[in-house]
Amino acid sequence: HEINTPVGVAVTAVSHASDRVQALDRDLQAGTLTRGGMRAYVADVQEALDLALANLERGARLVTSFKMVAVDQSSETPRHAVVENLIADVVASLRPVTRRASVQVEVQAAGRTSVVVDAGAVSQIVTNLVQNACVHAFTETTGERLVDIRVHTEGRHLVLIVSDNGRGMPDDVASRVFEPFFTTERARGGSGLGMHIVHTLVTQRFLGTIDLETAPGQGARWSLRLPFGTNALHPVQEAILAADP
Repeated sequence: HEINTPVGVAVTAVSHASDRVQALDRDLQAGTLTRGGMRAYVADVQEALDLALANLERGARLVTSFKMVAVDQSSETPRHAVVENLIADVVASLRPVTRRASVQVEVQAAGRTSVVVDAGAVSQIVTNLVQNACVHAFTETTGERLVDIRVHTEGRHLVLIVSDNGRGMPDDVASRVFEPFFTTERARGGSGLGMHIVHTLVTQRFLGTIDLETAPGQGARWSLRLPFGTNALHPVQEAILAADP
């Protein structure tokens, strides 16, 4: 159903554009095409193509989301990275999204954490958390819109905390937030997959945990604890020792 809707709209729009082009050709062959008629044809075809393009792009985003849900397909070979730099790079790549939503994102880190990590999975997690805040956290009357990302180590865990100063969630929404296809913004293009992807990556790829603290008017605070020593995350020094014969 999620895929059929945008694809169906796109097919209908392209079919309409094709009909209008055929009608244009008939008028042209008959010598009855006027300047006003030409403008009308062009406007109709352009509107249909814009509609088709928008829905095909939505379908493409959904397909990408579906692929991300399959963690084995979306994960990449772990590589060396400084966690703080990795997160900062992801946030920088999201500036068109955050700027459009008038959201300011701040990254704070307690020192430099050098690890071997599935950087693609971390990027997906941060991307979905930030995009989720941009779409869901704030109302039209919200003034300063902030998303705060903090990262530090705590014992044998990498801890990532993402919080916002938005409207928060009631209990009935918060309890379902990790369910696939659950969204309160379907009319605005939400697929209900973003937080499900985050939960899947955290718990299955990193073998970690994710907790949500929220209440109406109190914003949202996502706390992720990713253990060191898994295939997806370990300190650089341990990786060197493991590889040393």
